[in-house]
Amino acid sequence: MYNALGVSDFLKEHPVDLLFLDIHMADLNGLELAKTLEHPPRIIFTTAYSEYAIEGYKVNAIDYLLKPIEYVDFLMASNKASETITKERQFVTEVKKNDEFLFIKSGQQHIRINFKDIKYIEAQKEYVSINLMNGEPVKTLLRLKNIEDVLPKEHFMRIHRSFIVNLNHIVTVERNRIIYSRKEFIVVSDTYQDAFKTFLNNNFFS
Repeated sequence: MYNALGVSDFLKEHPVDLLFLDIHMADLNGLELAKTLEHPPRIIFTTAYSEYAIEGYKVNAIDYLLKPIEYVDFLMASNKASETITKERQFVTEVKKNDEFLFIKSGQQHIRINFKDIKYIEAQKEYVSINLMNGEPVKTLLRLKNIEDVLPKEHFMRIHRSFIVNLNHIVTVERNRIIYSRKEFIVVSDTYQDAFKTFLNNNFFS
């Protein structure tokens, strides 16, 4: 039986697609653990306490099972997770066929997005927002990790648990912050600072 820290260590060595996660665990509760995972799998929370349901969806849980768990509820949640994961895999396979653009499903539309037009990508609860150099952000139900897997690595970098930036559109960096305007900036988190500093050093002229 794993405690929260044991689960975190296990996932680093054994990536999984779906995690059934109890909210009441030793060290950290399941909700806190989900927030600490750098590349979290899809999660179905289990608990005996219904008041945690809303918090579960805030960390992008696929479903929430209340104990004692009925088999029908377990089956429905599992099928929902399987359908979601299958769609995400299909997205990755289709996008890898080209290196210039992707089509994103947003609402009832399929929108073409050129990689060169992306300014940064942000994870927002159950959505991912693709912020463009010109035009309104495009929102999709995909996870940030799915999109990260198909982006050209030479032009994009993860600099935060919730952000991927287009390196070609970085103009100003100040105190570990990528600044786009007075009100629009992204902080480079501690986890990604070394990689980002390497990028800056490799492109620094003095």
